[in-house]
Amino acid sequence: IDQIQALGRSTLSESESKKVLSAWGIAGTREVVAQSAQKAVEAAQSLGYPVALKIDSPDILHKSEAGVVRLNLKNAEEVERAYAEVMANAKQYAPDAAISGALVQEMISGGVEMIVGVSYDPQLGPMILFGSGGVMVEVFNDVTHRHCPINLHEAREMIAEVKGSKLLGGFRGKPAADVDALADTLVKVSYLAVHLEGKLAELDINPVMVLPAGQGIKAADALMVLQK
Repeated sequence: IDQIQALGRSTLSESESKKVLSAWGIAGTREVVAQSAQKAVEAAQSLGYPVALKIDSPDILHKSEAGVVRLNLKNAEEVERAYAEVMANAKQYAPDAAISGALVQEMISGGVEMIVGVSYDPQLGPMILFGSGGVMVEVFNDVTHRHCPINLHEAREMIAEVKGSKLLGGFRGKPAADVDALADTLVKVSYLAVHLEGKLAELDINPVMVLPAGQGIKAADALMVLQK
């Protein structure tokens, strides 16, 4: 983070954000940053199909809006086409954006999408947010907040307060999700928020994929914004 600030930047790309989360024991998806269509295909073959492909840029924060995300790519031809489309859309959306490449990422199936976030209140200091993830967070605003840091008991209280958490218990024949790993992740994020107070302005992990019990969680997307 100090290196990013030294460069005069206030946002981290998705891959950079996930590296910070990884340092705090929060797992991300298996992924590779590729600088060419051929490298993207090689990365996809190494990760195993299907894959997702996204722009990796600290200057394009709303990737879906910019048309720079492609999901469920099933073969080399689809990856090559997605790479060309994503790069073209990025240039059109933000001509001056710094682009480190395309992020080729494993597709996560069988998980429940939740959101975990951090913000800083002028009076209260670091706050953690938890709620239903993906597009649902904007549709239903099904979220709850706590002052950081929190303990496991408080993490479980947060989970219980969110209506969408019912999906974690197994729904319509799906296996129960790893609530233990999710609670542990909330605690870790709360301590990250305290530790980075004064440097971090905002953190969004959306979605956090909560995998079946015993398999943990994976941060499928992440955005960190630093204080200017």
